[in-house]
Amino acid sequence: MCRGSPRFGYNGGMITWSRFWESDVPRDTHEGLAELFAHAYPRSAAKFTGARSWSNARPERRIVGVLDGRPVAHLGVLRRFLRTGDGGSVLVGDVGLLAVHPDLHRQGIGGQLLHRAAAQLAELEVPFGFLTCGNHVVPVYRSAGWHRLDGQVTRMIDSRGETVVYGEASMVIPVGAGLSDWPHGQSVDRDGWEL
Repeated sequence: MCRGSPRFGYNGGMITWSRFWESDVPRDTHEGLAELFAHAYPRSAAKFTGARSWSNARPERRIVGVLDGRPVAHLGVLRRFLRTGDGGSVLVGDVGLLAVHPDLHRQGIGGQLLHRAAAQLAELEVPFGFLTCGNHVVPVYRSAGWHRLDGQVTRMIDSRGETVVYGEASMVIPVGAGLSDWPHGQSVDRDGWEL
């Protein structure tokens, strides 16, 4: 169950943004992120205990927003190849664990985070960013330049280790390539756990 929710007085206050390679994340930051994720993902709160600040796969890079000494926003990126339905593959920055503390929703922090994500993807020199998300948040990503992959199936490995077809939205953002360069086959396979 989700722990008691700390209240933040954001009101445009100063969020400090940091980027970390995964092996450089301090233990206390992992602990703060675990608490953030327990609030942001209440159905999965049991996964985020102690210093466990990942759900399935661990990110390679993290963007963390801190307010009043506590992580309040986060996004992880993992470079990987997606297998395409035509037998090829495409390198992506797989984005996940995007979270803003629920007390701070609708204050523009998610937009700030997505702006930083685009810069991070460019720094990692990937042709595309890729993510899966619930249908209800597609407009948030669209407003930040992401494109829904309508008609393209995403297969992935779920938390039980089984291959499943993802039932909601898959999205891509062009970074080092044009959107027309995205493989437009019938499927992509994320041959590994999502973040």
